Amino acid sequence: MKKLLTTLTVFVLALVASEFAFGQATTAQPAAKRQWYHIQENVLKPGVANEYYEFRAKERIPALKKAGYKHQEFWLSAAVGTGGTIYTVEMWDDLSAFDQPQNRLTKALGEEGARALGKKTSQYFAEGGSHAWLALSDPELSWTEQMTTAPKLAIVGRVKVARGRRADFRNYIKNDYLPIVKKSVARGYQVLSVVYGGDVGEYITLTFFDSFTEMEKNDPSQTSVQNRVAGEGAGQKNTQKTVGIIANLERTIIRFRPDLSILPK
Repeated sequence: MKKLLTTLTVFVLALVASEFAFGQATTAQPAAKRQWYHIQENVLKPGVANEYYEFRAKERIPALKKAGYKHQEFWLSAAVGTGGTIYTVEMWDDLSAFDQPQNRLTKALGEEGARALGKKTSQYFAEGGSHAWLALSDPELSWTEQMTTAPKLAIVGRVKVARGRRADFRNYIKNDYLPIVKKSVARGYQVLSVVYGGDVGEYITLTFFDSFTEMEKNDPSQTSVQNRVAGEGAGQKNTQKTVGIIANLERTIIRFRPDLSILPK
């Protein structure tokens, strides 16, 4: 990607207790405010995946924790898309972290220590395979409040909305698509609006499941599922409503790795 997940992605989830980023689950709360998501995509070199996972677990995560990281999710491509693609996701209230004179790792490890960790980390990544996005959550278009544990899989949609049709897209998701998602047996649904690092009018959607079997039977984007939960012909009607609004849509699947994540306690 510079593919957001293959051209993305998304994407996103710390779970534990009651909170995670992608699919931010919380105990019942008032309307959530919009939050920033920092999504970092890297592609691993062929044949180094297991070695990198061990390095991340034994060296990188302890260093990140020492630097004060409280929450960083780790996702990887699953079954489709560019093999060896990994994503780290952080959720912030604001962008003030970028204003600090030293990044967190340099402050905690010293310049030499941070440089050494960075060099060791980068040796696992393919050249030109790194990209980052800053996106804002859109709670009004999302459905995650019922999620009290993190899902295992997410279908990630990279949506490009036609110029001048953002309001129509938001109305479609809120009034036509989200009601179907809620009836489809999906674990949850999340919408992020890309602000920096992507195209103007780009959105990231995430539909959460716990297995490929559930996903196959209940993916709300499929016409057959829409017809089943909203009545015969609903799928065709919804597809027609997006004509002229959605200029392009790419979809991929990512898997959450809690063992390689830093999760809130």
